[in-house]
Amino acid sequence: MNRVSRYLLRELLVPLGVWVAFMFLLLFVMQFLRGTDVLLGSSVTLVDLGRLIAYLAPHFLMMALPIAFLLAILLGLGRLGEDRELTALQALGVGPMRLLAAPMGVAAALSALMMLITSTAQPWGLTGVKELVSEVIRKNVVGDVKSGVFYEDLSDLTLYAEQVSPDGRWTNVLLHDDREASAPLLVLAHHGQVGVSGKGEVLRFALEDGEVHRSGRAGEDYSVIRFDKSEISVGVGVSMGKRSRFTSAKEELTPVELIQAARDAEAQGGDPRSFRMALHSRLGGALAPIAFALLGTPLAIGRRQSGRAWGYLLTLGGYVLYYLLSRAFEQMGQKGKLPVELAGQLANVIFMLVGAVALYRVNRSGTVR
Repeated sequence: MNRVSRYLLRELLVPLGVWVAFMFLLLFVMQFLRGTDVLLGSSVTLVDLGRLIAYLAPHFLMMALPIAFLLAILLGLGRLGEDRELTALQALGVGPMRLLAAPMGVAAALSALMMLITSTAQPWGLTGVKELVSEVIRKNVVGDVKSGVFYEDLSDLTLYAEQVSPDGRWTNVLLHDDREASAPLLVLAHHGQVGVSGKGEVLRFALEDGEVHRSGRAGEDYSVIRFDKSEISVGVGVSMGKRSRFTSAKEELTPVELIQAARDAEAQGGDPRSFRMALHSRLGGALAPIAFALLGTPLAIGRRQSGRAWGYLLTLGGYVLYYLLSRAFEQMGQKGKLPVELAGQLANVIFMLVGAVALYRVNRSGTVR
């Protein structure tokens, strides 16, 4: 690697690191604000927040790396143009094709890293986020129930305890479950305690000396069951609703699991396209840095106007356009209007073709502005 290549790499890697850190922080703040009702609950600890950051880090990297890389190209190489360093390099015989080598090398490394993350760390992290958020919500339910106050934060579930002791024991407990509209459930008990052990979206009530009332909406059927001791498990997944949904279910699957899910759906007579489209969309996202390098480099070195504002606007516009194209082609792939293999990569292909044309024009003009 010659001195020019090392210099160009430094001009790319330093802003890349800064922008990745900035985008990571921005994405975390946005996700945190989205889930404040969960993450700011009474039972959330610093350990929970640390686990959340660790679980979300791979997902955030997958989102931050492409746009940070495009910013690094447009602003890093753009600075060289503003300082007339590109003109000096051209005078030494360094043309646009040689300038492209450094961004393409970084893009290849980023794509390989993103391919590894999306195959391993990202599904692991998103699965961990789902389990952590479910655990936090269950702990919040236990911690937020106060003496003599009806707890109604879970839709169609009402909890009440006349007295809540510091050790978590409840006195004169009421649980009303109205999620099954045709047969609402009312549980009354003199003593009880809520457990949050185990995984899953389940609250476990250990109740003593009580009774269970169930009736039909028409009022024709009414049953009462009395008990001395009983353990009642209440699934709260539906009641949690979107509070615990930070990502889609398909993002929690590895590529191998997506392929297997597509085969299972096909074997059962279902439509496997959604699983295959999710797989190829992920592969397309991992290859985005290569498309951005091929498009961003000629735009950065061939632009006439100067100023960092141009770089910011072009980056924002380019990434928004890439995102819209990716989503549009993904929808077309899911509906069968495009082959899923093509739909997952078409946005990259378009950006690469536009970049190749721009690079040809810059190289043909022989002018690095």
